[in-house]
Amino acid sequence: MTRKKGFTAAFMAGLLWGATSPIAQFLFQNKGITSTWLVPYRLVAAGSLLFVYAVFFKKQNPFLVWKDKKDGIRQTAFAVFGMMGMQYSFFAAVQETNAGTATIFQYLNPAILILYFAVVYRVAPKAKEIAAVACSVGGIFLVATHGNVQELSISPKGLLLGLVLALTTCFYGVIPGPLLKKFPAETVCAWGMLAGGAVLMAVVRPWRFPVQADWVVAAGFLAIVVLGTILPFCFYLASLKSIGSVYAGLLSSVEPVAATVLAAVFLGTRFQMIDVAGFVLVLSTMFILNINAT
Repeated sequence: MTRKKGFTAAFMAGLLWGATSPIAQFLFQNKGITSTWLVPYRLVAAGSLLFVYAVFFKKQNPFLVWKDKKDGIRQTAFAVFGMMGMQYSFFAAVQETNAGTATIFQYLNPAILILYFAVVYRVAPKAKEIAAVACSVGGIFLVATHGNVQELSISPKGLLLGLVLALTTCFYGVIPGPLLKKFPAETVCAWGMLAGGAVLMAVVRPWRFPVQADWVVAAGFLAIVVLGTILPFCFYLASLKSIGSVYAGLLSSVEPVAATVLAAVFLGTRFQMIDVAGFVLVLSTMFILNINAT
């Protein structure tokens, strides 16, 4: 793949990821769907498709990850705390707030990791890392309060879910690191989705919730699984090979912009300028942290 195609692939990955949350918001608002019903089915369906892709198209052996006990424990931890935790908290945050606000909380994870390493391992943050943390905290402050410290502009539950989302996004990024050095990403993510979805299925039993499954619900669910999971995953992996993680990460960060614009245009979600300013501050951390990155 040429670099130009790599840039396009990374951008498309972010765009498709960004389209996922407005679709989910539409189902929540208009079809009575809940995150408790959507997430387990989405994980199992997407994991099954990715599993088929890994085995039959990439010719991978998906069972190698379970041969070593330590790898199996890490894979399980990734499935429960990373994949399942992030997916459930993300869609629950979309349901409680809106597509743009929920998506922007994911971009708090660099700030959380910087603070974690500074406190636990006493690693002094660099100047650009301090700036990134300040932008993240300032951005979320604007989104959550609109500048009024005495009143939240989103519900306390929405704020809590957003912070949980930021934390589980850290788990999603950190836990599978050693696995990805030994096994293909398709295999690790497929098992993460399948195992995480199975655990969530057992806990919440989504079949108990009545759902009027018409063609709109079916189309929305299919779009979330295929357009919001499988395709962007493949696009992002392809972009990594040709342009590297720095440029791929920067270009795919169009995700919250896409989510915000689509929610505003198609769902009528209203964002004030102070919300946009908060989004920009949080999103700017991606660019600040990648200054002079190689």
